Amino acid sequence: MNSSDRWVHYRRGPSIFVRQVAFYLVFILLIVGVAGQLFFATARSHLESEVGGKLESVARIAARDAPLVQLDLIRVGADRSRMVLRLKQDLEKIREATGLLNLYVFRPDLTSLLDLDSTVTIGSRCVLPQLGNDALERLRRLPSIHTLGYVTPAGAIQMSAYAAVMDSTGALAAIVGVDAGSAELEILERMRARLYWIAAGCAGLAFVAALLFARSITRPIRHIADVAERLGAGDYTARADVHTRDEVEVLASAVNRMAEEVRQRDAALKEMAASVAHEIRNPLNSIKLLLALLADDIAAGREASRVETLQTLEYEISKLTRFTEEFLTWSRPASVLRKPLDPLALIGSVVDLAAGEARQRGVLLAVEPGAALPPIAGDRHRLEQALLNLVINAIQASPDGGQVLVSATASAPGQVGIVVQDSGPGVAAEHRARLFEPFFTTRADGTGLGLANAGKIAAEHGGTIRLDRGTGGARFILELPVADSAPA
Repeated sequence: MNSSDRWVHYRRGPSIFVRQVAFYLVFILLIVGVAGQLFFATARSHLESEVGGKLESVARIAARDAPLVQLDLIRVGADRSRMVLRLKQDLEKIREATGLLNLYVFRPDLTSLLDLDSTVTIGSRCVLPQLGNDALERLRRLPSIHTLGYVTPAGAIQMSAYAAVMDSTGALAAIVGVDAGSAELEILERMRARLYWIAAGCAGLAFVAALLFARSITRPIRHIADVAERLGAGDYTARADVHTRDEVEVLASAVNRMAEEVRQRDAALKEMAASVAHEIRNPLNSIKLLLALLADDIAAGREASRVETLQTLEYEISKLTRFTEEFLTWSRPASVLRKPLDPLALIGSVVDLAAGEARQRGVLLAVEPGAALPPIAGDRHRLEQALLNLVINAIQASPDGGQVLVSATASAPGQVGIVVQDSGPGVAAEHRARLFEPFFTTRADGTGLGLANAGKIAAEHGGTIRLDRGTGGARFILELPVADSAPA
């Protein structure tokens, strides 16, 4: 399965790359759209207000030039009468002076009285869709009003204003209307159209920018994922090569640290497997050979040789059993049942257990008397095992006729130290750092688990084991907290 296949297999939704591109694209479009809409809405409102105010002024001036007395005299069919032509001349002057498109007068029922558009006759109905009933009601209360910009059937943008002509009772008698083209609004609308093209261009640029930016983020993430896949497949040399100087580089560094830890753990497991195989194979080979010798002894009737062979066979079996027990102690988690223990009583029981080994090797095993000490809190069986490993190691390191001395003292406030001193050659400087590593041993018959188990048990009780850098033999100190200060 290649990299792309893995991504397809594990993906459960849009990838980070797709989501980032979509987010940036939508974000930029929203910014351009909202900002553009606000700008054009504000600009159009301002222009409509300014142009509308000017048109209202023109409409009010025209209303003064079309007195109600004369308007009341206008009748249907009088389009060519002298009074109507004179009134149109006055309105034409206003239109020429202001650049209006049209200027007209009509009644509140929208019947025409005067119109500079020659196609509109007196009495015809004015078509004014921009002037609704609400606008007529406003004209009954206000001297003038103006419309917003609107689009004519011909497609032009116009604005209109209307001024009220009141009778003597204050009732609305006639309305003067002015129409004007709005070049400013047309420019604004053209700019709005251009904005859409600009937004489209920005969207394209945003897409390219988002594409590049998103890829700069997702590419190292995919690279890290590929490294994780290789690690999962057993390639512990895989490393993430990311130099982004951000959180992604932090993630890559964490993956690399994890990979190194996994590699070291894998190497340790392989070494452990090799050590276990070696420690089991050697006794088994010896047992196989001894069984063959035992068969020969039985067939030949050699009683003395048979007894010696059986003793050797028992030794090899006991060595294999001890290694199995030590390996299980090191590998499996153990529950610690803490109870108050007398450190001197603990030393006494361990010395009794190791006395046979000391006699067999010709080593004097002694306990140095000391003052009474506060009790320690711990699991008696496991602490005996840890201390026994230290004592057995000391006995095996001492020469024939040597001595192992065990003592206890208050090593520090809240701590009791149990000291195991041997008379052997001591520990070489190059071996000190690896003393508590599993399967590390300098003896041909050692398992390499004695000190590792002792250190593990001490740590379970909140204590430590350290090698004192003294002269003459090795001096190990097992430090454990007293009962009142022991960790729960």
